[in-house]
Amino acid sequence: MLKISTLSLVLMSFTALFFTSSVFAQLTMPQPSPSAMVKQTVGLTDITIDYSSPAMRQREVWGGLVPYGEIWRTGANKATNITFSDEVSIDGTKVPAGTYSLFTIPNEKEWTVIINKNSEQWGAGEYDEKEDVVRFTVTPMVSPIINERMLFTIEALEDRQGKVSLWWSNTRISFVVDADPVSKMVSNIENTLKQADNLWYTYAQSAEYYLDNKQNTEKAMDWINKSISLKDHFYNNWIKARLMMAGNKTGGVSSNTQGAIDLVKKSIAMGEKENTNFYKRLKPQMEQFIKTYSQQLPKNSKSTKNK
Repeated sequence: MLKISTLSLVLMSFTALFFTSSVFAQLTMPQPSPSAMVKQTVGLTDITIDYSSPAMRQREVWGGLVPYGEIWRTGANKATNITFSDEVSIDGTKVPAGTYSLFTIPNEKEWTVIINKNSEQWGAGEYDEKEDVVRFTVTPMVSPIINERMLFTIEALEDRQGKVSLWWSNTRISFVVDADPVSKMVSNIENTLKQADNLWYTYAQSAEYYLDNKQNTEKAMDWINKSISLKDHFYNNWIKARLMMAGNKTGGVSSNTQGAIDLVKKSIAMGEKENTNFYKRLKPQMEQFIKTYSQQLPKNSKSTKNK
């Protein structure tokens, strides 16, 4: 009967463990299409794109590596994801907050861009058109530089819009995402004001936001009057004067014109006493307001005022 010594058993066990570990151990190597992410806040909304970035590697990209007329994952590996922290609008379609797959169908003169509900897709093999949230076309543009790797950028154009662009090889495509912060700000303002009964500045800021974004001017006027009742300040008087003229739809002289001018003159007098940087930034606008609307007053009104 074969006898195996204790030492032999130990050596055999060590050898088996060594080879097993060697088989399953893996080195972390650079990936041909590394993961990438870009994030941009537009207004109050975060837009995030997660993707894998393929490289040209001396290959013909459009019409070759990426065939024309076929659904494309818009990247490599897992389908590219785009996430919106709040509801947005794309090509006139409302897209709820959430994460989506971003597919495209490239062609020489026109691309189709697709936002799809299924965000857990590998490649485009599981793509289902029934899951599309929005589908629209864009015109490809010639890139000013050759991009070796595919790249996404998000540019905040203004408070409410962001431009999403894909760059690869000699081509760029772009589309606009409308984040519309006004509706969210309206909700934020009203919720804040419920807890702001003694905060004159919050009322004034809220009224000015409504004024600047063409929201309910009657509500804004209520807030600015509340602000003035809490603290008579050059800032809230300045906002009230502008609100008084905001109701003038004809662009001509209204019954509020002289009263608005007087309010701005009062605001300047109050601001001169404070002489803060905040006031100094607003003073040129106030002076221009007086100049503009004074020119619209009837001459007899101005001469009567001077007697």
